[in-house]
Amino acid sequence: MIGSRICKALTDIFEKSKLSESAEKVAEEIASFVGVDKISIAFYEKSKSAYRVLLSNFLPIQSKIHSNVIDKRDSLSKIKLTGELDEYGEVYVSQLVYGEYGDSNPVGIILTPKLPSKVSNYREISDFLAFSLWFIPTYEQSKNYLNKYRSLWMLTTLFESSKSTTEIVETFLKVMAEILEAEIAAVIRINDKLEVQTYRQADGSFSTFKFEMSGLSNETLRFFKGTEKVLYKPVGLNEILNTNVLSAVVVPGDMNSQEWFIFANKKDKDIYLESKSFDSLDLDLARDSVRRSILARGRIEFEKRLSEEIVKLKELQENHERLIEEQKEQIRKMNAVHYISQAMRTMYSVRNVYKTLLLGLTSGRLLGYNRALLLVYDEKRDTLLGKLWFGPDSENVEEDWKKANQRAMRYADVVQYLREEAMTIEINNKLTEQIDNRIFPYKAHPILEKCVLRKKIFVGTERLIDSMGVDAADIVSLLGTKEFAVIPLVGREGTFGVVIVDNFYTKRPIRESDVDILKLISDSAGLALETAINYEELRNKTASLERQKSLIEYLREFSDSVLQNMSSAIVVLDREGKVNEWNKKAEIYFSRPKEQMTGVELRTLGPEFEDIEEMCFQSMKIKEEINLSNYFISIAGQERYYDIRITPFWDTERIMLRGVIITLDDVTDRVNLEKERKKQEKLAALGEMAARVAHELRNPISVLGGFIKRLQKNVDNPDARNRYVKIIEDEILRLEQIVNEILDFSREPRSLEFRYFNINKLINDVYILMEDKIREKDILFTFNTDSEEIPVYAEYSRMKQVIINLLQNAIEATPNSGKILIETRIKLDKIIISVWNEGKPIDKETADKLFTPFFTTKVYGTGLGLAICKKIVEDEHKGKIYHEATDNGNRFVVQIPKVEETEYNKSLNE
Repeated sequence: MIGSRICKALTDIFEKSKLSESAEKVAEEIASFVGVDKISIAFYEKSKSAYRVLLSNFLPIQSKIHSNVIDKRDSLSKIKLTGELDEYGEVYVSQLVYGEYGDSNPVGIILTPKLPSKVSNYREISDFLAFSLWFIPTYEQSKNYLNKYRSLWMLTTLFESSKSTTEIVETFLKVMAEILEAEIAAVIRINDKLEVQTYRQADGSFSTFKFEMSGLSNETLRFFKGTEKVLYKPVGLNEILNTNVLSAVVVPGDMNSQEWFIFANKKDKDIYLESKSFDSLDLDLARDSVRRSILARGRIEFEKRLSEEIVKLKELQENHERLIEEQKEQIRKMNAVHYISQAMRTMYSVRNVYKTLLLGLTSGRLLGYNRALLLVYDEKRDTLLGKLWFGPDSENVEEDWKKANQRAMRYADVVQYLREEAMTIEINNKLTEQIDNRIFPYKAHPILEKCVLRKKIFVGTERLIDSMGVDAADIVSLLGTKEFAVIPLVGREGTFGVVIVDNFYTKRPIRESDVDILKLISDSAGLALETAINYEELRNKTASLERQKSLIEYLREFSDSVLQNMSSAIVVLDREGKVNEWNKKAEIYFSRPKEQMTGVELRTLGPEFEDIEEMCFQSMKIKEEINLSNYFISIAGQERYYDIRITPFWDTERIMLRGVIITLDDVTDRVNLEKERKKQEKLAALGEMAARVAHELRNPISVLGGFIKRLQKNVDNPDARNRYVKIIEDEILRLEQIVNEILDFSREPRSLEFRYFNINKLINDVYILMEDKIREKDILFTFNTDSEEIPVYAEYSRMKQVIINLLQNAIEATPNSGKILIETRIKLDKIIISVWNEGKPIDKETADKLFTPFFTTKVYGTGLGLAICKKIVEDEHKGKIYHEATDNGNRFVVQIPKVEETEYNKSLNE
């Protein structure tokens, strides 16, 4: 009986209250049973290595005795109580040990202030207590965990009923806090920040906090590494759970350590608990439950993704069905494009091609647009012109559509329908009247310019047209809609115009898929138009060629007749220098028939023609005309002179040079007359020269005669004799100079010794000769040049004579303190020497006679100085000399041919 009461008392302590009301009564019964007055039975708490008093009428209930005072397993031993039980002094202790399979473990102790008198009862009760203190706690613990595992069915219900992962997490925290008897359940998510979602069982509240990772201590973060764990007094969790954590279970929620579950602090209970901390069974329970929650969340996410995939599949199915319908429509439209293209290719009239295109675009049997407006490109005005506009009139839309479709359906062959309708349809409808020959400028137009110049299709939408504002107002006003497409009609060489289509009545949108169809129509229509235009041009050109052929035959006969009857000899050479044409006059001049000269080089006629042939090649090289005057040719012993003109022979477009045309005119009679005229002029000049010479000689001869008489009278006067002899000597020198000038001018050209020299040095040498005269008149002399070395190829002494003469004239014409400027310049093909002097400009009438022999403005001199200069420069050096009047003086310019610098350097080396 006492055993049952002991079991009942211990069971009440572990199940109902740690301060059982029957504990003291049962202790008194046990004390009486073993023969003592007082007794205490303590249970061994293994986690604390201490004994807790549960049944007692001696020591206080729940008082604790450390195990270190119990160091023996004797049946009875005497110990001294310390600490909070120090007042009870010495007691007798008997250790209660129970174990299975050979292992013995302490389960409790019996404490009495004196030895029991009933030893056998004491041993009996000890064995019973040892078993009870082992069995009852073990049973209660097993029953508790069994209840917890049974409570896990709530998770199954939770997981099955939850509709979202958020709902699963929140309900899971609530249920697990209840099952594990935890005060706090939390889930930790670690990303850029540490997010804590907590559930507190005391008030059933949820709260969420976020912490910066940098603000958390390593003591805290270390708990979220590794695997699941049971923690005792984890100080680092206090800051994130905002409470003093005594114990906790930490379990990872995923493989990447991004989520952790925490269950902290066991709830306080009235029943006796060996430990208030979580143990390994709690850890197993928590780990298994978390894994189940992860699977449940995975199921929710899977179902969610599955639902989304099902929705997507339904959408794909709908899209697929829609695409099939669109593909069918596209195939129908592609067939329509094929029919329209085939019909346009069979049209040879540009107008019929246009009508076929518009019919195909607006026919309900084909592409089915409501209206199609054609604007054609006007090349002369560089603009677009309104041409045709197909579609129903606004007053009878349904009736017009019905009639048009009925006409189309009567034809089994679509191409035949388009061809016949295009040739018979009435185009003077109300729509066409609105735009016929109306000008549509396309430049700077945001829509038409893109289509005409960039050759791109434009699809207008209401939003796009609104963004363009007033720039597109003209088209919108004409069409009455903002939904339309503009199609360029593009050929290989340009744009023929544009077609504007819309669905003004049906309001059917123009889709992206329609753009590809319209692009095919654009290309096909452009090619068809180009073919039709080319056909019309070919037909017109054929007729024109027939007319031109007749005209060419006439012109050929006419030109051949003109060529053969010309008074000039005409010779045409090809690029290789061979004769292509040889007219009648050429046959007469050179005694060679055309048949003999065709295809023959010109040089076969003789050495004179070699130079002509060379100049022909030069004319082709420089692409300019070359003229030769009084060219001497000796043929069959006859000396003849010709004016020759060599002209480049171009093709009609002046792109390719085909050869040269040589025109020869016999000017032998003119040359002979010129020679006779020059002879007469020379005789006249000789007569004038004789008179001039007689005049020039008469003065010094008269002076000589007078002073000779004076000399005879004063032969005995030495001073007079010397003075008269000196005057006679000067006059004789003057006579000699006059005679030398006349001889120099009249004598035939002598052999000249040309050589290379620096013209600047020659001028410097002449300046030294004239320096005294220049200083006498206080003249400011300046010499400018392009280069210190200007080489010329000339006769040194003759050129020196020219410079002396020009400088002498300049000094004589320059007033005192005046200026003289000599310049030497290098040009592309010549050297220019100019001598300018300050003074009164020479008038044009006098200037025209400056280089005439015996003309002079001086009171003395023969007037041959400039004539001799002209002879030296032009006749002997093939140059040119002329006069220029300036505002305050006169300039004489000498031009002589330029020599190559390499030749000059070569002469210096020699």
